[in-house]
This record gives sequence, structure tokens and C-alpha cells, in this order.
Amino acid sequence: MRIGMLSQWYDPETGPAALPGVYAREFTRLGHDVSVLTGFPNYPEGRLYPGYRMRARTRESLGNVQLTRVPLYPNHSRSAVGRAVNYSSFSLTSSLFAGDALRDIDAMWVYNSPVTVALPMLIHSRLGRIPVFLHVQDLWPDSLVDSGMFRDGRVGDVITRLISYIVRLMERRAAVIGVISKGVRDLILERNPRVDPSRIVYVPNPTNEDLFRPSRLIRVEEGIELDKDKMNVMYAGAIGDVQGFDTLIEAASMLSSRADIKFTIVGDGIKKRELEAKARKLGLDNIEFLGRVPQSQVPTLMAKAHIHLVSLAANDFLRFTTPSKIPSLLASEVPIIAQIEGDGARMIEASGAGKVVAPGDAAALADTVQQISDLSELERNMLAASGREYYEQNLSAKSAGLKIIEAMEVTQN
Repeated sequence: MRIGMLSQWYDPETGPAALPGVYAREFTRLGHDVSVLTGFPNYPEGRLYPGYRMRARTRESLGNVQLTRVPLYPNHSRSAVGRAVNYSSFSLTSSLFAGDALRDIDAMWVYNSPVTVALPMLIHSRLGRIPVFLHVQDLWPDSLVDSGMFRDGRVGDVITRLISYIVRLMERRAAVIGVISKGVRDLILERNPRVDPSRIVYVPNPTNEDLFRPSRLIRVEEGIELDKDKMNVMYAGAIGDVQGFDTLIEAASMLSSRADIKFTIVGDGIKKRELEAKARKLGLDNIEFLGRVPQSQVPTLMAKAHIHLVSLAANDFLRFTTPSKIPSLLASEVPIIAQIEGDGARMIEASGAGKVVAPGDAAALADTVQQISDLSELERNMLAASGREYYEQNLSAKSAGLKIIEAMEVTQN
């Protein structure tokens, strides 16, 4: 099958932006021809990656994947205007400058975030005549409203209604709708009753399995020995408003008397400087911000930690999200502490990989960090192994790829 892929994000971008590349490689492993239409890499910092020069269109081959990049306005700031221009610029250029990137395909996989991929999706699928697998990654317009990009008022209401209409149009034109959280299925059916429930399939995201492997193996390969006298509790990922990291700073303050526990924060984002300033103001010496590191170095850093964190703020919208970090941690075979609720919390609880606390409860987070830190090495290893087993059985790239291909093949009949 000739599969076209439409995504604003692609390698070498990190975090959730790396997922389209994971799927592309899996589709080729399953014997399909893959052509990708994407933008120039700028996530998560909103700056063009080194080594890239913005052009009207470039083509490259990454393994067996044929890649076409079109220009966009790099931005990932708090600015509503900047984000809107970023999203809409890719929407326009991918519609106008794609060339033959998505011609002569049998089916199209669309990474549905941001919602502005609607225009190129409708154009290149010829309004759905080419079957589309719409993989819903974020809830729109909820994600915009929650981010504060549009304030309450008449203009915000108009934009929200317009986006809601676009979302319903995409869902109607898609042959299959993929959801990464089970709760999203019910929400789609509630908001868009015209959608046939049989067209919605649950396909949770995998991780980059070439990168995120069991940490115990990486320790053996690289000669890493965990410090037996000081527990390293690590978060690696985006540092934004939705992560709810003020709670983490408070928890670190509560644990400042525990000289055997330290926190390591790896990554960057719009909240990082504010959090660093807060930690300095509190005089915390048990928390370290390492900043952004190349994705290739993340697994080695992760292997140096005893416990890993997942964090999302308390929010009705975020209850329907499953952070891409969760599959990465489960695949890495590490103990997990998560301040999260909803679908993401249920996944971690089902995996048996660790403990979940309510977002915003710094005392509960601090207490749970102490509980996991005080377990024996064998007990922490058992948590980690349970998470890895859950990943292999439920979240692997092969499992996700097969579900998508099976759904696409049905549309060919």
C-alpha cells in the first residue's frame, strides 16, 4: 500500500513531535511505501534547527521514507499571534507547495494537531475520496482555550465555534478516526453524533523504540552504576504551563531535609526560567535544571536516575490526554511517579510501573517520592519490569502500526 503522511511535525523534532517518524518507520517495516509531507523542524523551542535553511520545498530520503518539507513560521511561544502564524503558515504551504508529495497514494495518515492540518488534509485527500486515518492527538478547540491563546469574549467565542466546525468536518471526512486515549472516543461521539462509532479505533501512541530501550541494558552497555546513597528523581521533557511544575518545586522544598534525594530536570520550555528563579528564591540545592540536551543523549541520562516523573496540571481537558512521555518511560523499564489524572493515570496504574498522585498536591507528591525512594532496589526493579511488560503487550510500535494498517486496508475494499 502507498501511504501518504501529513504532519506539521517530524524528525529530528522531539517529544510528541517525534511520533510521526516512529509511525513512518513502522509502516515501512511492515512493507509499505511511505511519503511524508511536513514542515521544517522548530519544536519545542520555536527556532529553526541548526543545519536547516528555510526553502519553498525540499526533498530528502530518510531510510525508506520519502520526505518533503515545506516552509513555516517557527514559533512555540505563549504569543497567540505567533502560534497562530506558525500553525496557519504550515497549513497554507503544505496545501500550495506540496508538489507531488501526496499524489498517487492509496491512503493518508494525518497527525491531527494542530487543527489547521484540516486544509491540506481536505485538499490532498480530495475531500476524503482518498481514505484518511485521522489520528487525534489533541482535543480542539479545548487545547487552544486551555492554553489561554484566546481570551473569553465575542472574538474568542467565534474562533472556538469555527474550530469546532472544522473538527467536525475533519471527523466526517475521515474514513477512520484514531484516538490515543479511551475517553476521547466518548467525547467525539458526544460532540459529533454523525460519526459512526465503528469508525473510531483506539491506537495509543508508542515511543521511539530505537532510542528508548530498557535502562538496565543501557547501564550495562555504558558502565553506569546508580548511586546507592542518593536517589536521583528525574523529569525529562517539555517544561511548560501544562506540566504543573510549581507542585514539583514545592515537593522538592518539602524534601530539602532528605539529603539522599535529589531532583534532576532535563529539558526546556516557556516555564523553565520561572521555575529556576523560584527554586533559587527558596534556596533549594536538591534540584538541578540541566536544560535541553540532544534527544540521542536522553536515554543515557535517564539510565542515571532511580525514579522518573510524569507531570500534568489539574485540568478537565488534560484528563483526556496521555502524554507521550508515558510510553517512553514504560519502554525504558523504569519506576514511575506521576502527578496526573484521567486516561494517563489509568494507564500508569494498569501498567503497575509506579504510583499516581493528584495534580497540585505537593504533599502527596513528596510523600510518594519518599515511599518509592525507600523501597529496596529489587522492589523498584519489579515496578520497572511490570511497566516494560505492559508496553510490549499494549503499546509497541508494531502493535500500533498493525492496528492502523488493518484499519486502512479495510478502507481499500
